[in-house]
Amino acid sequence: MSDETVTPILQVEDLSVEFHTRNGVVKVLDRISFAVAPGESVAVVGESGSGKSVTAFALLGLLDPAARITGGKIVYRGRDLLALPERQRREVRGRELAMIFQSPRTSLSQVRTVGRHLTDVLARHHGLSGAKANARAAELLAQVRITDQERRLGAYPFELSGGMCQRVLIALALACAPSFLIADEPTTGLDVTTQAAIVELLADLCAERQMAMVFITHDLPLASTLANRLLVMHAGQLVEDAPTARLLARPRHPYSAKLLAAVPASAATLAA
Repeated sequence: MSDETVTPILQVEDLSVEFHTRNGVVKVLDRISFAVAPGESVAVVGESGSGKSVTAFALLGLLDPAARITGGKIVYRGRDLLALPERQRREVRGRELAMIFQSPRTSLSQVRTVGRHLTDVLARHHGLSGAKANARAAELLAQVRITDQERRLGAYPFELSGGMCQRVLIALALACAPSFLIADEPTTGLDVTTQAAIVELLADLCAERQMAMVFITHDLPLASTLANRLLVMHAGQLVEDAPTARLLARPRHPYSAKLLAAVPASAATLAA
């Protein structure tokens, strides 16, 4: 965080996760710690398998049944989420903490309309139904810059483009006006132009709502356009946590330096 006097909205302390497999126990996260301030955008970067998505699912309590948290704390607004009963954690999840999942084609049900996806969330967390729910759903589509909202509410995901489905996922995540958003590789499978539009949209929404965000990606140039800070993960460990410009100009960990070297652009170009 740029200002150490700011109380974090989320504090992760020594979080460890292991998976129980047929071949034995695999340690996936090894005592990772970081904090996110209100309104701050943080990117978690690293190669596939480094533990980025597992971190996201652990924060929301959505880990695979084979996974087990073996230590640490996840403190949100002063409450350790790991100590909350599941019923209370469900109330926090979606309403205050939200997530944009990877792959919009598979994250949305293909047999439910866009409107049904949105109104179900509004009914669950806000008790809205009927015309009020539909009106709010249309507003959410407008916020993510989807035009002709009434027609889109009646459409099925398979009738929409990948970029449009991604915007629907963002609308779902924002439906309850969360204060903390996790975006797990939200531009996967999208063309470069659509990627840029989605990143710009997320940046604008975070600024408008003063919403904190953790942006998970393996794409370092993409992360550098959005995040105030970069967290570099490797083999389940957090190896570097630094302001974006500083890390791009002077990475301190060898793995961070290798990530930068693998990008077809210089660190100076990225930082600029």
